[in-house]
Amino acid sequence: MSDFLVPKRVPRHQIDTLAWDACVALSAQRVLYGYSWYLDAVLPAPDWQWEGLVLFDEKGSYKAVMPIPLRRKGIAGLMHRWVVHQPFFCQFLAVFSVDEVDTDPFLEAVSHLFRYGTKLCLRQVSRRPVWAEVSQLATHILDLSADYATLFQNYSRDRKLNLRRAEAANWTVVESTDLQPLLNLFRINHAETIDGGVADWAYALFDRLGNELMSRGFGILYYAAQQGRIEAGALFVREGNRIIYLFNAASATGRTKNARTLLIDQVIRAYAGTNSIFDFESPVKSSIVDFYRSFGASEEPFYNLRWNRLTALERGLIRLRHLLS
Repeated sequence: MSDFLVPKRVPRHQIDTLAWDACVALSAQRVLYGYSWYLDAVLPAPDWQWEGLVLFDEKGSYKAVMPIPLRRKGIAGLMHRWVVHQPFFCQFLAVFSVDEVDTDPFLEAVSHLFRYGTKLCLRQVSRRPVWAEVSQLATHILDLSADYATLFQNYSRDRKLNLRRAEAANWTVVESTDLQPLLNLFRINHAETIDGGVADWAYALFDRLGNELMSRGFGILYYAAQQGRIEAGALFVREGNRIIYLFNAASATGRTKNARTLLIDQVIRAYAGTNSIFDFESPVKSSIVDFYRSFGASEEPFYNLRWNRLTALERGLIRLRHLLS
C-alpha cells in the first residue's frame, strides 16, 4: 500500500493545529467536536489526552485527520493504561476529509495502537470491522431551512400546546455569558439523578469548555426567569451550519412550566429559514428522544465501537480477578 494511503500517528504536541483545524473546517464531516481546541478542552490532563491519525498528501499537507480520544483507566483493577474512550460533551468524532475517504486504515491503526477501546463514536464507518463490537446510535436533527411557520406546523400537538402554555407563563428569556446559574441549576436539580453522582472535575471541565465556547463566539446561552429567579437554562453552540443543544438544566418550576420548550423554540425561531441544522444531541433515553421528536426532529445515525485486543495473559489476569472478586 502506498505511504500516501496510510495514516500516520501524530502525538498531540506534534500536531499542526492550524492545518488540523483547517482540515476539519473544510471537511464534509465538519462538526465542532473535531477541532483541536475543543478536544483540548474536553480531554484535560492528567487523566485524559488525545492524539491524531493524519493522512498526508504528496506535499506533506493534511489530507484527512482522525482524533483518538484517550483516558487513563484501570482494567479490572489490575493495570492502568491509555484506552480509547469518548469524552463528555463530544457526541461523535469522524475521519475528517474534504474528499471521500476509506475509514478502514484509520480504524485498523487505532486498534493496533490501542488494544482496548471502551467507546469510540464516529459519524461514518466504511465497513464494520470484525475485531470490534459495533452498534448504531442516533442523534436527532432538525433542518431549519424552512420558515418558522412551516417548522412550527411540524411540532407535535402536545409540543404546540406546551409551547402555548410556556408563553402564557410569562417567562422572561434573557441571553447571557455567565455559566454559573446553569451549573447551579444542574447541581441542585439533576446531579443526584445520575448514577454515581457528578465529580467536581466534570463541573470544572464544563466551566472551562463553556468559557472557551463563549470567548470564541460560538456559545448561545439562554435563561428563563420568573420574578427575577432563573428557573431554566440552555447552552447552544453554533459553528458552521450546525447548532448543537449542548447542555441544559431546569428547576421543578422550569420543567412543569415548559421553560426548556420555550428556550429551544427561541433558537429554532431565530435561525428558521437559514442553512442550519439543529442537533438535539440525543441521549439513549426514550422519553428524551420522544421530546426531541415532538419538535419534528429526525434521526441521524452514528456508530459506537468497542474492542478488546488484550493479550492472552492480560485476559487471563482479568478472568482471575473476576473469579476472586
